[in-house]
Amino acid sequence: MISARASRLGWLLLLFAIGLGGTSGLHADARVIDVHAEVREDSLFLDANLELSLGDEVIDALRNSIALNLLVEAEIVEPREWLWDRALLNDRRRLRLEYHALSRTWMVTDFHARETHTFSQLADAVESLSRVRAWRLGNWASLADRPRLLGKLRVTLDVNKLPLPLRVPALFDDNWDLDSDWFLWGLSEVRR
Repeated sequence: MISARASRLGWLLLLFAIGLGGTSGLHADARVIDVHAEVREDSLFLDANLELSLGDEVIDALRNSIALNLLVEAEIVEPREWLWDRALLNDRRRLRLEYHALSRTWMVTDFHARETHTFSQLADAVESLSRVRAWRLGNWASLADRPRLLGKLRVTLDVNKLPLPLRVPALFDDNWDLDSDWFLWGLSEVRR
């Protein structure tokens, strides 16, 4: 039989592991701050500002040569009252943050724009990663005659690009929670 004292001690250790064990450092967080859409050259372009906070575990993983891959998803939809929204345009933009220990530099790669930028400080790399500019979503002509348009944008961690031992913690641990909610905005003001 387990004594009452040992049982209480087990419960206290479990509560400590759940409650206090996870609050030892900063948690990861991602959110969309704002999105600006405009029509240029008969195409719809987006600029977005994100807020990314990397947790201690994410920074440790980056310093140990594990790249952080993010997906920025954008959709233009036509809202409908009785059915789900009709998707008119959608696109994904893949971004990667990685650390090179030999040169002690941080690299931000935007696969959509085919650009890579190098930084000496992590804060500068995260700031660059947080700005998405001149993203061409598609032709405006197919959208111009629609009376109501809604834009949606979010950022998520691409868990499938992580090494296998990190995938489960990335799905359930707040230290890896780099998935934002959908940011919504109306496109009624975006007219030529």
